[in-house]
Amino acid sequence: MAFRSHSRREALGLGGVATLAFAGGLLRPADADGQALPEGDAYAPWTLWDATILRQTPFALVATAVLAANPHDTQPWLFRIGDGTIDVLADLSRNLGAMDPFVREMHLGLGCAIENMVAAAGPNGFEADVEAVEGSLADLAERRAPVLAASLRLKRRPPTASELYRAIALRHTNRYAYERERPLPADWLEAARQTAADRGARLLLFDEGDQRRAFDAAVVEATQAIIDDKTMIADSDRWFRSSRAEIDAHRDGPTLEAAGLSVFVLTYARLFPVSPETSHAAWLTNTRDAQLASAPVTGLIAVRDRYDRKATLAAGRLWQTLHLSATARGLALQPLNQPIEMIDRERQTGQGDQWAKRIARLTGDDWQATFAFRAGYASRPAPPSPRRRLADVVL
Repeated sequence: MAFRSHSRREALGLGGVATLAFAGGLLRPADADGQALPEGDAYAPWTLWDATILRQTPFALVATAVLAANPHDTQPWLFRIGDGTIDVLADLSRNLGAMDPFVREMHLGLGCAIENMVAAAGPNGFEADVEAVEGSLADLAERRAPVLAASLRLKRRPPTASELYRAIALRHTNRYAYERERPLPADWLEAARQTAADRGARLLLFDEGDQRRAFDAAVVEATQAIIDDKTMIADSDRWFRSSRAEIDAHRDGPTLEAAGLSVFVLTYARLFPVSPETSHAAWLTNTRDAQLASAPVTGLIAVRDRYDRKATLAAGRLWQTLHLSATARGLALQPLNQPIEMIDRERQTGQGDQWAKRIARLTGDDWQATFAFRAGYASRPAPPSPRRRLADVVL
């Protein structure tokens, strides 16, 4: 089935001129604390994803895919739009090196992108069936050419409304402190567990007690282990964008604005050079004393085999669904994947399986954790992250 509406050139060019309406003015948007919010063309996809020119075309689905959660904002995806299909490819050149040696986190991000497209299909007049590529990530040695991860088969149908669709552009990873004493809605927690079970995964949630303390300790110690591993931390640091020029040039990567810093610390970091050692120490302190200490709930997403390609995509889709539904309920979520990254690193280096055994004590031997996170009501709203244009990701 052919999809014809606006020209391909018009759709791929979207993302520049329309930002002038708000970026070219004298006043910059600010949050409740008076801190200026990110602006510029690198953030335009967050406001232009639902543009009239894209609606009810496959480009509308891809425009939501580029807003999905993904590791280190590497945006490791490419899309090939065909006659009734959208192929999702892993752009393996955008890998995280020692931080993600089996591109497991990359495929979690691809699953998030797929879930956004599925959520966008109904409102744009499509039915989308997902066909994931089978195999093991442990056998995926290629690190240069794009590799097919999944295909969406599209069929026309009358448009339908979706609560998750409206949450797509509101969902941001929130690294600020949460409200520890404010409980999460019981119905959301139960629905989250059921959604995981329905998709062949297991969702484990921790609030208090020995398991919560074990989870927190694992995240803190894994963070320190990553900092101490010169190769891992270097592969992480190379994605960080510390200036407006870098953000405009790359349109990806972690930024100061999205790091969960206080207004004072953020202002200082913008004005004065900060050494890598200082930055790493701040990451550890913020993880331990703000993010974990303030979270009412932490959790793990577990699958039967964390290196199974289909299971990894499914886990990513589950995370995106949970994040979208949480956003619709006013909740905030943040990944805390350091312990799982250390499992991958141990396997890569052949240094044993102590981290795998440690996390297995939380999941049980029949399940393997592939995603760790925290959830709660945030003290402040999270800013958006830079995103690439459609022209950058559509083949």
